[in-house]
Amino acid sequence: MMNPRLLASHLPVAEARATDPARRSVMAGLALSAAVCAASLLAIGPAQAADAFPQKPVRIIVPFPPGGGTDFVTRVIQQPLADLLGQPVLIDNRGGAQGVVGTQIGARSANDGYTLVIAEIGATAVAPAMGPKAPFDAVRDFVPVAMLVEQPYLMSIHPSVPAKNLADFVKLVQANPGKYNFGSGNATAHVAQEVFYATAKLKLTHIPYRGSGPAMAALLSNEVQVIFSGPTAALPQIKAGKVRPLGVTSPKRSGELPDVPTLAELGYKGFEIRGWYGLMAPAGTPRPVVARLNEAINKILSGGPAAQTLKDRGFDPTPMSPDEFGKYLRAEVGRWAKAVRQYDVKSTD
Repeated sequence: MMNPRLLASHLPVAEARATDPARRSVMAGLALSAAVCAASLLAIGPAQAADAFPQKPVRIIVPFPPGGGTDFVTRVIQQPLADLLGQPVLIDNRGGAQGVVGTQIGARSANDGYTLVIAEIGATAVAPAMGPKAPFDAVRDFVPVAMLVEQPYLMSIHPSVPAKNLADFVKLVQANPGKYNFGSGNATAHVAQEVFYATAKLKLTHIPYRGSGPAMAALLSNEVQVIFSGPTAALPQIKAGKVRPLGVTSPKRSGELPDVPTLAELGYKGFEIRGWYGLMAPAGTPRPVVARLNEAINKILSGGPAAQTLKDRGFDPTPMSPDEFGKYLRAEVGRWAKAVRQYDVKSTD
């Protein structure tokens, strides 16, 4: 490429001889060369920036209040991720509308890799299908960064309910339609219970809460008598004898609760629900930045204290590439949209 100063010094001469076809051809070639070089510089700019990423703190938006599973998983990976990135990782809890509010904030953030959002099954795949028009599209408005964990849902009841197992509970509620309340702390727990109770021909009153922590508190106070929840909220209370587990929604029993049967074992074949959490970035985030974040997350999930902490609390660390997580995300969005339509579940937030 010609030195810009030399190119500038030729311009007056070229203008003076603009009628010379050869000169015009040379100038056209020089202009094209300059344009190509400029485009090349622009093209490598984001990659160079990604090589230096991050140069300041990274924010992770958690679309739920503190105390639930989404918040717990994020805080477990927070410090290990900061150590690998060499920059602080800040958690920003933005609850509301079953996770939609915080996820929408993430979608509208700068696509430079410094603002990420936790992709939670309810906020990302379920809740958007329950309203008239979602304020974001999980597939269009984000790029998948990394899968984090999968988890079963646990069906738990208040100890005052006179049912020792699921069969007892079904008979009790069928004999007392509308007497009992069920709670939900996220869209997934809401839809899953609507589907299950419809399948079992049970009539209960739904009371929504702004997270699995508040939903569990409502169960402990007997404000509701049954909930579906993730292991973070349920396991400590089950082990303390404060709530009674009836079943798990995963295809296999939980390693933390080996005596609790799956719903499939109890006669509800095909009723399989696994919650999950992942990490997304706003659409347009440079792929090298996504790759750097994915590499760090997968390293955390593949072993070490953080991975063990997640396992001890009933989560299954599930490292994936960005492309694999993207495929998984698209499938979940389609699956839950179909379930919401089929059972005509409406948002209550």
